[in-house]
Amino acid sequence: MTRKFPFTIRQVAKIMELVIRYDNPDNGNMDCDCPFCKTKNKLNLNTAKNVYCCSSCSENGGMVQLYGKVYGISNTDAYREICEILGCSTDAPADVIDSHISKPANSANDNVIHQTYSMLFSLLSLAAPHRELLSNKGLSNEQIDTFKYKSVPAFGQKKLCVKLLQSGCTLEGVPGFYKDGGEWTIRPKAPGILIPVCGIDGKTTGLQIRLDKPINGRDYIWFSSKDLEGGTSSGAPIHFIGDPAAKRVYVTDGALKGTAAHALTGHSFICLPGEKSLNGLEKLLSHLKANGVMEVLEAFDMTKLTETQTSKSAAKLREMLSTCGFKVSSAVWGEKSFNSVDEYFLNRMKKERNHVHNVVISSAA
Repeated sequence: MTRKFPFTIRQVAKIMELVIRYDNPDNGNMDCDCPFCKTKNKLNLNTAKNVYCCSSCSENGGMVQLYGKVYGISNTDAYREICEILGCSTDAPADVIDSHISKPANSANDNVIHQTYSMLFSLLSLAAPHRELLSNKGLSNEQIDTFKYKSVPAFGQKKLCVKLLQSGCTLEGVPGFYKDGGEWTIRPKAPGILIPVCGIDGKTTGLQIRLDKPINGRDYIWFSSKDLEGGTSSGAPIHFIGDPAAKRVYVTDGALKGTAAHALTGHSFICLPGEKSLNGLEKLLSHLKANGVMEVLEAFDMTKLTETQTSKSAAKLREMLSTCGFKVSSAVWGEKSFNSVDEYFLNRMKKERNHVHNVVISSAA
């Protein structure tokens, strides 16, 4: 059945303010800067079929998915929001499927993923330069070990997988693992630090890699094996660190950033995979609400004061938090040279131990 939408991908690109580098109405192609990997001129929009694909990071799908993925909302909510902005009918086509599921269909279950990653951590080590980098973020050696940070192995990936299998681990359907010539191995092999991403129950749901050298302008990539034999996408799980029954919980973007801020302050942090990525957040918030959490503090980077997109993302987050029934506040700090919340807490700690009270917290509706 042909989809009948009251808008086009060209209109979606306009309201998303995508940077358009090439536009040819005759052949139905538009090339834009990719909002996912930030690579210039790599996101192709097919205006005839209303679909998109990035030749750099391989993100692809329909125009509703494009909007929904970028802003971290379901397809149905994305459709309705686009219609509201454009003044269109909000009667969604039958095949616009509502989904808040971030885990791919072929992914192993949570317990299998946690078990395999836990065993993986036990077989890996942390290189001295990586430990130094984490230490410079304010983490103690004990905390670094507790949070299970490890270095991406530079060699012996297949032998590592053999050990995991011999230990009874499942590799099929676990993000980052795939078959190469019939043998299990891991991807990617870019050097960096493995950053565990954990759920509210403490189980590891995914891994990010803090790259030693950026790839296509990205400092972080997911430990993923999408479109490879036996492999799967990591999705974009949300990281939680701290007490899930604390009265106040902070929200920032980035698992390492939030964990470092937690290590410095003891506060609980929700760590989004990106400032626009709210997918799955409502489910987590419902658990926190049931646990007695009363206030959620938005602690995005200070660029929210100067950059339009970050400001919009922070406002959208505060709106969601308010809708969920939390008291909502926003953190702003005076030292503008310290952009992120972990940088702020680290530098305040160096000056005085009671650094938390120097954050200006403003109520947000």
